[in-house]
Amino acid sequence: MSKTSALDLASGLGGKIRKEQVKSAVDQYENYHEIYGGEVESRTSNYADLANKYYDLVTSFCEYGWGESFHFGSRWQGETLRESLKRHEHFLALQLGLKKGMKVLDVGCGIGGPLREIARFSSASVTGLNNNAYQISRCKELNFSVGLSETCNFVKVVSVKDLAEDSPLPWYLPLDSQFSLNGFRLTRLGRFITHMLVKTLECLHVAPQGSLRVSSFLETAADGLVKGAKEGIFTPIFFVLARKPLDNQAEI
Repeated sequence: MSKTSALDLASGLGGKIRKEQVKSAVDQYENYHEIYGGEVESRTSNYADLANKYYDLVTSFCEYGWGESFHFGSRWQGETLRESLKRHEHFLALQLGLKKGMKVLDVGCGIGGPLREIARFSSASVTGLNNNAYQISRCKELNFSVGLSETCNFVKVVSVKDLAEDSPLPWYLPLDSQFSLNGFRLTRLGRFITHMLVKTLECLHVAPQGSLRVSSFLETAADGLVKGAKEGIFTPIFFVLARKPLDNQAEI
């Protein structure tokens, strides 16, 4: 099951990083932005380590606040966040025409929330592609807990105007709401309470040193996400359905 309690959050902080090394990892991650922020070549050469440290540090926070599916989905009035995510995952399975016996590749699978939902909905076999060892280990734990270890596996590997109609509810609403009973942890008040909770857990040495700073740069990311959304800078979901040409068709 997804990690939803404060103790789960504290126990998972840092991912594959040893607890006593979390603070050092936070320092290194922040230094990447200061040292390599303006040098594209240096930043690129250190990208893999930068990305892995980031996901080791933030995955437990994301699972605690967002659930097992790290993506967005259009929402209907009265629909919860989790319901909208499941509906979007079912939509993908239906659009692809997935059924038992088919094999699917999920590129950038996170901790496998969409992968599991699509596998259960369609009975297809899904392989997740990821570059973060901790996220893969969580994928395997969660797959085992719902009986999908045999059908799903994982592989570790190293502005145009949006033509879609506007959603009745902005996709960034869960992060911008002042108050919501359905997604309280993601509201500004909920995020503030989580921030103070992590501060307390760190002071009590339940959570490792550096946890509060991880919470802080996730807060910064959330605020930037909302601001970018309101400015129309990016679209969080872009769906493309494509198929390789059949053997008997002429090459295009």
